[in-house]
Amino acid sequence: MESIIKQKITKKMFNYFKARTFRFFFAVSWMTLASVIDSLAQQNMNYHDSVSEVQNEENDISTPTVFGGVGRKLPSWQFGLDLILLSNPHYSANRSRLQLENRVFWGEWWKSDYWGFKVMFSEQTFSMFDSIGNQPESYSSHLGFVANLQYPLSDDMKISAGIGFANTEYEIGDQRKYGSSLVSEYRIGMELFPEIWTEGGFLSIDGSSGSGPNDQRLGSSSYLIGISYGL
Repeated sequence: MESIIKQKITKKMFNYFKARTFRFFFAVSWMTLASVIDSLAQQNMNYHDSVSEVQNEENDISTPTVFGGVGRKLPSWQFGLDLILLSNPHYSANRSRLQLENRVFWGEWWKSDYWGFKVMFSEQTFSMFDSIGNQPESYSSHLGFVANLQYPLSDDMKISAGIGFANTEYEIGDQRKYGSSLVSEYRIGMELFPEIWTEGGFLSIDGSSGSGPNDQRLGSSSYLIGISYGL
């Protein structure tokens, strides 16, 4: 009996350190990739700035840049609210139903026009499958961190994609489960008014509460639309 317990503890410790190691190498790889992209983008920006400078001197024309001439086309800080239009929960619950009470609060900091980080908090409620017909509701919350890459299509339009992790809490009745989830998203945004943006896209939160017989899969895949304020 003791040997079995020791094996389980050893296995859990191994899985824990394995997950920590994976997250460390993932973060390092992502930041390295983002740094390379940022360097290339900066070189390209410097080249275009030097060409524009020569043209301005020749034509005696001064063209202002967005955000006070600092060379940024897009906001450095952005805060928003997304409404989840349609969602497919990753467990036995009704899906593809319009539920506007499901939402995502988030804030972003962009190191440059090309890469940055996001903190997000999502709340989602779904009606569960039930043979009796009671249809109890499940509640889940996700607090996460996402590393994002974006590309400005123009001064008022952009696309972005990101990947990260979230701590997930799942609740139904008196039952609660906790787990870590993988977060990925793809978005396209457009500036409606100065500093006011609207964005639409796809958000996936996928995880599990463990690997035991009483554990379950967590998260959902969702289509969303939102509005944000950029600085």
